[in-house]
Amino acid sequence: MAGKTTNITIRMDSEIKAQAEILFGELGMNLTTALNIFVRQSLREGRIPFEICLNRTSRGTAAPKLAEE
Repeated sequence: MAGKTTNITIRMDSEIKAQAEILFGELGMNLTTALNIFVRQSLREGRIPFEICLNRTSRGTAAPKLAEE
């Protein structure tokens, strides 16, 4: 399914980007390849390829669920 490529621009926290680049580098790929894998897998499955849920705080407000180091 090779074809024309296009550029996209996204906003991401710089620290998250740096951590992702390290992780994906250790896996032998760059951030672009990892994002392409994510999008292709989403298209194959017809959904986001992992579970997304809200982590509720004690006050009942929604908070992002991020992996702790």
